[in-house]
Amino acid sequence: MNSALSAAVAHDVKNRLVILGEELARLAALPLTAEAQAHVATANLQSTMLTSKLVEWLTVQRASEGGLRAVPHEEVPELFLDDLHSQALPLGAGRVQIVKEAGELPSLWFYDPHLVRLAIDSALHNALRFARSRIALGARMEKGRLCFFVHDDGPGVGNETCATSTGLGMKLCHEVAQSHKNRGVHGNCTLRDDPRGGAIFELYLP
Repeated sequence: MNSALSAAVAHDVKNRLVILGEELARLAALPLTAEAQAHVATANLQSTMLTSKLVEWLTVQRASEGGLRAVPHEEVPELFLDDLHSQALPLGAGRVQIVKEAGELPSLWFYDPHLVRLAIDSALHNALRFARSRIALGARMEKGRLCFFVHDDGPGVGNETCATSTGLGMKLCHEVAQSHKNRGVHGNCTLRDDPRGGAIFELYLP
């Protein structure tokens, strides 16, 4: 799909998603039964996930047309993780507990917060599909690299392949990782079974 058509489709879908979000907000404000409120929460989650997938697709399209270009900023990883966690909490919707896990982090690190957020959001929405009751969203240092991770307590990678059947999720994350480079070393990402159980996504930034 060419860039002009992509932009037109994205604009139309975005407008419709905004309208959907506004209508859901009005609906949630009404005196609904608990069951109806649960359906509204589910619809809100699906709307959020659809928006995320649209952004993923457009980002992958941009990457295929010339590659992603990270614009690193001086960021505070701990504050960035706090923000990611606070925005992720409503996605659990009472079904999944989303906790924060942080190791000893550097006071500053250079990375593109917009692209990193896209990758983490993609991994988080994937984890929400399979988590039984808990998702850990965290960050740590490993071998001189900053690592953001998403760990769910679901069945593991062997049973989660359907989540990335389109190739968009991990392709996006790979492009985000590769767009970060420091002294000739590129970032990378992995999705694997965790020894503690479940699956863990890791995004390493040099």
